[in-house]
Amino acid sequence: MEKPSIMAASAIVILAGSLLMVPSIAQFASAQYGGAGDTTPGSIEEQLELAKEKISNAQQSGAYGSGTPMLGTNISETVLFIGILVAIFGAVAGMFFYRSRTAKKATA
Repeated sequence: MEKPSIMAASAIVILAGSLLMVPSIAQFASAQYGGAGDTTPGSIEEQLELAKEKISNAQQSGAYGSGTPMLGTNISETVLFIGILVAIFGAVAGMFFYRSRTAKKATA
């Protein structure tokens, strides 16, 4: 077989395989909802009540975000985290700078 036909056959096999995988992936994605083919977590009335509770909770003062701190619970952990990141990325950048200045030139 020639190389283009091998590439075309490979593309067709990959496409067919991915099309066969889509239903199983979609089934996993909807598995979090009710059982026995039911895709709703409850009746419409329950869903409306939950939506109203969400809105009232979001409108309360101090209801910003999920409540999970992004970088820690206090400022010292945040400063430590940022310091570690600066040290890591600074070391990598410094190594690249050092290697660019001391690299041997290749002869043509």
